[in-house]
Amino acid sequence: MSPHRHTRYASRILPRVEPVPSPLSGIRVIEVANYVAAPSTGVLLRDLGADVIKVEPPGGEVMRGVRSASAEVTGPNILFEQENRGKRSMVVGLDRPGGIELLHDVLRGADVLLTNLIEPRLRKYRLLPADVHAVNPKLIHASLTGYGIRGPESGRPAFDFAAFWARSGIMSVVGHPDTPPVLSRIAQGDHTTGVFAVAAILAALRLRDQTGEGQVVEVSLQQAGVYTIATDIVRALQERRQPPKMDRTAPSNPLFNTYQASDGQWLMLVHMTPDPYWPAFCRAIGIPEWAEDERFQTMASRARFGAFLGDAAQQRIGSEPCAHWQRVFDENGLIWAPAVDLPGVVDDPQLRAIGAFQPIPHPSGAFEAVGVPFSIWDADIGIRGASPELGEHTADILAEAGIDPGRIADLAAAGVFG
Repeated sequence: MSPHRHTRYASRILPRVEPVPSPLSGIRVIEVANYVAAPSTGVLLRDLGADVIKVEPPGGEVMRGVRSASAEVTGPNILFEQENRGKRSMVVGLDRPGGIELLHDVLRGADVLLTNLIEPRLRKYRLLPADVHAVNPKLIHASLTGYGIRGPESGRPAFDFAAFWARSGIMSVVGHPDTPPVLSRIAQGDHTTGVFAVAAILAALRLRDQTGEGQVVEVSLQQAGVYTIATDIVRALQERRQPPKMDRTAPSNPLFNTYQASDGQWLMLVHMTPDPYWPAFCRAIGIPEWAEDERFQTMASRARFGAFLGDAAQQRIGSEPCAHWQRVFDENGLIWAPAVDLPGVVDDPQLRAIGAFQPIPHPSGAFEAVGVPFSIWDADIGIRGASPELGEHTADILAEAGIDPGRIADLAAAGVFG
């Protein structure tokens, strides 16, 4: 480690004197989107320092009305806060006279248009790439949809359950062999796709710096899902066949399997190249003679006895609690993890140490949310405040865009702002 690098690392421990920069300070993002995937992209850009303006219809973005079943009616809408903290809100009725033109005026001073509108709606509201580049040639047009803004299904609406989980093939390969298709968790694909969109937008901004020209970013839930199982997909590209689902009762690799301890806790062993770990595993579960048994010397030979080995290992592991196996597996250098429930996750000291959860300062009292899923040690990134009230910043944003007060009054009379 170089002395300079050491100093940079030390700056996260010792007090800093100089200001810490925000990576996207000075970048303005106009978000015309709803639900989760695109707003989650916008919130990460905001956490990185961008000014993110959320354009909402007069009734508000739909997620303002979607609440967690456990949230008090009078408390903060934690689902909306997670995806919209720190943004500014502007109300514009794009279906009302003058609304589209007003949004175009705001886009003239922006760097990124982030939207999840499908192609027919982009056309209706004159927000296709050609439309917005005529207004602002240096704009990054970032589209995040179910299936893309090109192709025969560019107009198909979607949620991540459909496009990311089912249509990408993920649903066909997860679960046990004899179980029905497994549902994904809420917004699992949305957040994954949102991170992909952030990467693409940052690359497009860099390209704009090099060329001086606006760019078009196209990210779809379906393609993001395909990428997450690329290891399976690349084989399907060559072999055109469906891989078998993993069967924990007859594992081809007993060191890549789940087992249940005596206290009910499930454990996950993960050894993709298991041969070097086989003797340690045998010692750990108290069957050292397996390490010398000629039937079990290689991964290929063990696969022929998968049901026997899996059952025997489960019986041994099922005889002791998780705490026992934590000590024994660690002592033997095995790669494993407990299958932790969500209350255990939010109290995980390792996640706490790296700042996975951060407070949102809310008028009704601060509460925790999931923060940026990465760190830049010498940069100011993180949660920058609560989500905005509906239309809270409309007047400020229009003033910044240089909109004439008389025009604003006329648009208000026409109901553009609700």
